[in-house]
Amino acid sequence: MKYRKLVENAKKPNGFWGKMMIKAMNKGHSSLTSWGLEHMNIERTATVLDIGCGGGKTVDRLCSIVANGKVYGIDYSELSVKSSEKLNSKNILCNKAKILQASVSDMPFDDNTFDNITAVETYYFWPDKENDVKEVFRVLKQGGTVMLLFEMLRTDDDPFKWEKVENMLNIKSVTPQEIRAVLESAGFENINTYTKEGTTWLCATAQKPKDDEN
Repeated sequence: MKYRKLVENAKKPNGFWGKMMIKAMNKGHSSLTSWGLEHMNIERTATVLDIGCGGGKTVDRLCSIVANGKVYGIDYSELSVKSSEKLNSKNILCNKAKILQASVSDMPFDDNTFDNITAVETYYFWPDKENDVKEVFRVLKQGGTVMLLFEMLRTDDDPFKWEKVENMLNIKSVTPQEIRAVLESAGFENINTYTKEGTTWLCATAQKPKDDEN
């Protein structure tokens, strides 16, 4: 019962179990995020967005990279926004970070705003993935890059590995081919996917064309 309550709060943390899940995500996603960021070049002056910022750990990490830039975090969970603001209070105070309650489906940003966009273990929960990825494309600057990180990689060797969690949360694990297809459909180029031996991790990176021909 406790496990189910905890897992059910992965999508939109709320209440006691939501607080527990936020703590678990901040700790549990740390290694995944470190590995993913190895595949992304972020300049010190970049303006960066973290989608589904959860407890704010990734925002804090990005702030340490963009010493002369700014990091935005969005989450549609009110509890997650408050947790992110608390963890990033110093970053917010010195105008290095800003946290907003918003959905990936309708982000409150102008076109071509961000140099880099990250999304750690959140894509599964996006309500309209094809259109949501197009929304990511919209707010990313020409030549900017997006990174999607997953720890629920589905393989032919074990296609039902995540079935229990998938059923509990009404989500689907992912394959590199699926992610590549949705990124291509949105207009991205230079798409790369990476996996890490001994894990079920997947990292996908892609670039918005510099001339925005799409």
